[in-house]
Amino acid sequence: MQTQAPKGQYRVIGLDPVDTLGWSSGPLLQDCETLDEALDLADHNRALYLWLYVYDDAGVLLYEAGCHPEQLERIRELNQEPPEGPKTKP
Repeated sequence: MQTQAPKGQYRVIGLDPVDTLGWSSGPLLQDCETLDEALDLADHNRALYLWLYVYDDAGVLLYEAGCHPEQLERIRELNQEPPEGPKTKP
């Protein structure tokens, strides 16, 4: 899925790894003229999609949200932690 919006626009992407695969409409993918419009669209769809993202025309992530903020925060924390090596017993 291309994250880069058309020039001068903002792309809203809404994903749910289980449900949207079976939906006839699929994941949310809509381009908006303004950042405010894109943020409003993302916020209005928080209950429908597990993950929501807003990207600019360079493909830069500007906004990330989800209907489970605690899980989103934990994922951010895990992404910042260095990977652990194999655990061995002393």
